[in-house]
Amino acid sequence: MEQDPIPIAELLQKSAAELSLSLPDFAIPHFSNYLSELKKWNRAINLTAIHDDREIVVKHFIDSLAGMKVIEINEEVDLLDVGAGAGFPGIPMKFVQPNLSIELLEPSEKKSSFLRYVIGSLGLQRATVATVKLEDYVNRRSNRRLFDYIVVRAFKVDNLGLALGSLLRDGGKVVLYRASKVDRDFKLDSLALIREVEYELPSGCGHRTLSVFSKRIA
Repeated sequence: MEQDPIPIAELLQKSAAELSLSLPDFAIPHFSNYLSELKKWNRAINLTAIHDDREIVVKHFIDSLAGMKVIEINEEVDLLDVGAGAGFPGIPMKFVQPNLSIELLEPSEKKSSFLRYVIGSLGLQRATVATVKLEDYVNRRSNRRLFDYIVVRAFKVDNLGLALGSLLRDGGKVVLYRASKVDRDFKLDSLALIREVEYELPSGCGHRTLSVFSKRIA
């Protein structure tokens, strides 16, 4: 006998509430469609190693939204998601903050195709995809676009501090999604650690840390 499908809306709302995150009702259909497309595309390309709906919701969607604990959104905020992969954390953030302007940086053509499909099929405005490595993105920028926030999840940036810093506006911040606090020896050139926020994912899905860096004052 097949089990009833997990009530995604209820799981999203309950999990968000456990982390004191705001999840507006208008975002729920986007998350449901996103989950469906993610699973469909995952059969053809490797978007995530997680296949269980509950784990996808908690470990990807809710964990992505946890970044809002350290990100202040207004109508003018520009955010760059470095190593966006399947769109985490940028796309879930966009769902709950429609005014947020996001650029998803993902060097894989296949993953970029998925990101563009999601953006187009869900009608997301002020959301773009750049299919390029971070170093090349920095070197070839013609419009010198700068960002208020750069978010990095599941992507190693140990030696990329200068590159990240060059993409920040004055007062801009880099937010690293991590499993634990940074070590004492961890450094990002041109950036200074200013804050770390720890949290537990719902359903016992693990401990996480948001490490926030800002440009060093000359």
